[in-house]
Amino acid sequence: MSANDDKIDEATAITWTTAYRGRVPAGSVKAFLIPVADLLGAASEVMNQGGQPMVRAYLGYDASKNEDKLVIVGTTQDTSSPGPTVYNDMLPSTNPNNSIWDFTDPCPPRCDEANSPLNG
Repeated sequence: MSANDDKIDEATAITWTTAYRGRVPAGSVKAFLIPVADLLGAASEVMNQGGQPMVRAYLGYDASKNEDKLVIVGTTQDTSSPGPTVYNDMLPSTNPNNSIWDFTDPCPPRCDEANSPLNG
């Protein structure tokens, strides 16, 4: 599967983001601002393995800042089990060269309030 297979059109994106906002309380996080350099750093940890390189994003909460977080970790494809493909998290506890990334800023407050129909 190429990266182009995962693209969606703007109308679909608007439909999905509008539906999400309808499911959560007003003021909830609806997006994360992600620096490209950091995203590339996370991706570089998984690019040299076989299979389809993937990262996983977890939703988290930093109580000390009262801020929602997006935590990203590289994964490795596990081909040993039958059935659907399983991707295991690449954690520092299993290999000190692995990282867990937190480089996002939540929206709100870091939103495109004026210009994006995805923001509503």
